[in-house]
Amino acid sequence: MTEPNPAAGRPPEEPPPGRAPAEPSRGRPPAEPPLRPAALSPGTCGLLAVASWLDGDPIPLDLLSGPATPAGPPDPAELSSLAAAGLLGSRPDGRLTLPEATRREIHDALGGAGRDLALGILRNHLGEPGSPGETARCLAVLPHLTRWTALTRPEDDTPDGANFLTRVVVLLLDNQMGSAALPLAERVARTAEMHMGPDSPKTLSVRANLASVYDQAGEHRRGARLLEKIIAARTVQLGPDHPDVWEARNNLGGIYLTLGEYEKATQTVEGILAHRTEVLGPAHRLTLMARNNLAVIARRAGRRDEAVALWEAVLPEFEAALGQDDKDTIVVRASLYRARREHDDTDRTDDLTELEERIARFAASSPEPTREAVAALVERATALRDQGRHQEAVTAFREAIERGRTALGPGHPLMVSAGYRMAYALEAGGDADTALAAAEEALAEADRSLGRTHYETLMAAVSVLSLLLRQERLSDHQNVLESRLADIIEGLGFGHPLVRALAAHRASLALNRPDWS
Repeated sequence: MTEPNPAAGRPPEEPPPGRAPAEPSRGRPPAEPPLRPAALSPGTCGLLAVASWLDGDPIPLDLLSGPATPAGPPDPAELSSLAAAGLLGSRPDGRLTLPEATRREIHDALGGAGRDLALGILRNHLGEPGSPGETARCLAVLPHLTRWTALTRPEDDTPDGANFLTRVVVLLLDNQMGSAALPLAERVARTAEMHMGPDSPKTLSVRANLASVYDQAGEHRRGARLLEKIIAARTVQLGPDHPDVWEARNNLGGIYLTLGEYEKATQTVEGILAHRTEVLGPAHRLTLMARNNLAVIARRAGRRDEAVALWEAVLPEFEAALGQDDKDTIVVRASLYRARREHDDTDRTDDLTELEERIARFAASSPEPTREAVAALVERATALRDQGRHQEAVTAFREAIERGRTALGPGHPLMVSAGYRMAYALEAGGDADTALAAAEEALAEADRSLGRTHYETLMAAVSVLSLLLRQERLSDHQNVLESRLADIIEGLGFGHPLVRALAAHRASLALNRPDWS
């Protein structure tokens, strides 16, 4: 549904118990610390201590050289010496990496030094909530935060740290990146349960986020069961009319929709609509969004006449209550346009006019490119491509990518989608090499930010496979196929037509008949 905001979890505000002392190592005699921290400058020693808790490929020198580090930028000569000694590695692009063996040595030599400072640097880099570019900065810190979570324990978490993790989880949910949020959401839930108890209202809030994460990560039934339990517990604790109860009901309706349980979704949203109309009034944004969600359900259920009628009835009320250039009004107007097109079974020749109007309205509503505005830019480029206007499409895709990278970050699902879609336009325009490079870049960014089984990652992998095959680079194609087929099966399921086609193609390769297309 078009109202994706998850329950805003509130992590524990009370300080956790004191940390237990580190357990001494057993089975080996004491040895001189291999890194000899005293021989390093304070800057380099501090950088290594902090970097050992983050993703080290590459070492994020742009983060670690900022004002939050204890001793300023590291000495390049010392970094070169560490690389020459084999403690740091080098990437093909010239940046340095932190091998796992070095990480272990740092932790043996320095213990937990740098752990909390690493998290503080990531939090400072994210900046103020709602500030321009927040989503892009979130994706920049995501690999480091995920690594930090894997290396640390919930019993050591602080309230500030738990708040930061929750903020990132909610940002990722808002951007349809639940798979990437999963380890962070599970960590916050364990922290809250450990420090606040399993039935604390704050624990229920972060578990409600976890349910939404399960849903976006493809575990829809698990998310629904968890939300049902949370709604029951919140109703007992807070009363049936508390906003948190109804927010959880709204999210549950979205999961029922994803599961294809349209009757349950409709009943849930109708209950929400009645409650919001009574409590908030018929012209409140949340009430109007509940009416929009009924149209979304009708469209997904194939009831096209009903969907068109619902959107036609509610759009004037959005315009009157919120304004014609309000973000939600623009989205509802676009939904009505698409529903009418599907209902009339028309082609896409009028799409560009509608898209240009939508893009102009988004620009008027916000000086910063929003997710919805960038999505409209990608949609316009795709429409140009589908009309055979390949050069114009490439230019439009590049505009969408340039604007989207600043606001959303290169690994955002929209940017990954724009990258591999642009690759097809480049190939159709005769630039096969640039097309393959664009698809490979989109795949690399998706791997880093979204994970290997996110839908857009899978589509980027299929794009690379298709381009390699059409360029008759069969060896490279087969290598990618072998490394990605299991992910595609996991992400799409054995029954998906693409999975069946790829499995048949793999068999044809084994018979030296690469006839898949």
